[in-house]
Amino acid sequence: MFIFDEPYISDVANAFLVASQVPLLRNEFSTASVSPEAHHISDEEALEELERTDARWVYSNSENAIGWIVNHLGADSALATRIELFKNKAKFRRATAPLFPDITFLEVPAKEIEELPFDAVDAPFIVKPTVGFISAGVHRIDTEAQWKRVQKELRTETHEAAKAFPKEVLNTASFIIESIIEGDEYAVDAYFDDENRPVILNIFLHKFTDAQDMSDRLYLTSADIIATHHDPIEAFLTDIATLGDFRGLPIHAEICIDQDKTIRPIEINPLRFAGWCSTDIAYYAYGINVYEYFAEKKRPHWPTIFEASGGCTHAMAVIERPTPLLKSARFDYDALEKSVTTVHALRKMDYRRFSLYAFLFFSVTPETHHELDKMLTLDPAMFIIEG
Repeated sequence: MFIFDEPYISDVANAFLVASQVPLLRNEFSTASVSPEAHHISDEEALEELERTDARWVYSNSENAIGWIVNHLGADSALATRIELFKNKAKFRRATAPLFPDITFLEVPAKEIEELPFDAVDAPFIVKPTVGFISAGVHRIDTEAQWKRVQKELRTETHEAAKAFPKEVLNTASFIIESIIEGDEYAVDAYFDDENRPVILNIFLHKFTDAQDMSDRLYLTSADIIATHHDPIEAFLTDIATLGDFRGLPIHAEICIDQDKTIRPIEINPLRFAGWCSTDIAYYAYGINVYEYFAEKKRPHWPTIFEASGGCTHAMAVIERPTPLLKSARFDYDALEKSVTTVHALRKMDYRRFSLYAFLFFSVTPETHHELDKMLTLDPAMFIIEG
């Protein structure tokens, strides 16, 4: 069963829902944004479908769906419990502590965060909401001066971001402080099959400008990235599967791989792949429709896919809106699209409502590789047209 909700559905996802006729929960968002030719089902029909499948093989584009699941199945239901293990970062750290004993962490109630002394934890460290989304409220702290500044701003910053999402998605009740996990950061879209084995659908390299950069600005995928890391990440996810019965659960995992090739989890997001339908980069890069692969329990045959995909590096740039625009100003999407050579897709966001201008999917060759650095350091203000 599929649940599509705010904030966004892509044309790739919409076309799949129509062609496949998989059951799709009817809600306000799907009624307004998904084709009426899709197989919309009522709450009652959805509950029957969940009972038939033992509440497995449920996919959502949005963590907003967690609220519906909790309200209709209960917070103590098997599905809600599986989701909570991953979604609540403190619970996840406690569950995975035997696997990764070198990761230290501390959960702090929001009302106490401003009073927590810098020397109460070992620096450097990461602070973020215990239940979070889209890097809101995520900061790396190296010095006491940084900590004092972030302490003053953290609750206001996350409170503003939380206005756009349900409490199951972004909650400012508490924060988790955890040790820095060294290494290159990767994101992985995968699901657990009927034997509780992980099936990897894509691996992205998350690029940053520097150690202080916590943004979601740029992600890369290529045949080389997947060929290099597929088997070790599969082994890592197999270890994660020992924590419970996750059959039929889609996940978006964020991990670090250090210079010794050791893999450690940053976080694992349940019920979905990469957010805002950005998981579709697998479709543009490799012809993998992740919704189809999940619904039909398909496993990619990577050698064949690599042969067909060529030697390009495929990228996704997230063009953020740092501050609200004046009503008289607008964003120049044409100029953004012309800033790279090979565009797969440009997705315009409602930047009056969300702190995002666009998702830009593109590819580079060795000759145009410099465009990756261009996107990584891009200043969105250069595309603002006043008046």
